Amino acid sequence: MYLAGVYFAPWSMGVSLLVLVSCIVIGTRWYTTHCLNGEITYVQALGAGIVISVSTGLVYAIYNLISISWFYPNFLDNMVRARIAQTSAHQQSAESFATLPSQITAPKIAITNFIRLSIMGSILSLVTALFLKRKR
Repeated sequence: MYLAGVYFAPWSMGVSLLVLVSCIVIGTRWYTTHCLNGEITYVQALGAGIVISVSTGLVYAIYNLISISWFYPNFLDNMVRARIAQTSAHQQSAESFATLPSQITAPKIAITNFIRLSIMGSILSLVTALFLKRKR
């Protein structure tokens, strides 16, 4: 999304959540078929979804650290500019704009994305487990 220029778009988080739901559904179905002989309870489906969510969040956080450090050197500057553009409509003070570069760091982005994907994925797993539970 960053290379396509849409990472900072307000709807980009929706794309990330759509990918996460897809990973939860596909991963849980694979687990059901290959490890549980086609049967899965709600609790097992929920557990699989949570494990997939936390794993996805961890992989994404590591990707953030590596990509920001080595491949996208202007990422943090672009993020600061995007935040300023988003918040300038709300008439933030010049002081809050001055502190943005110190608040936006690669580790903070990675941790925030890890937490966000883990929590949102766990919530999504509560719902997807209802549809994925399967008894013979």
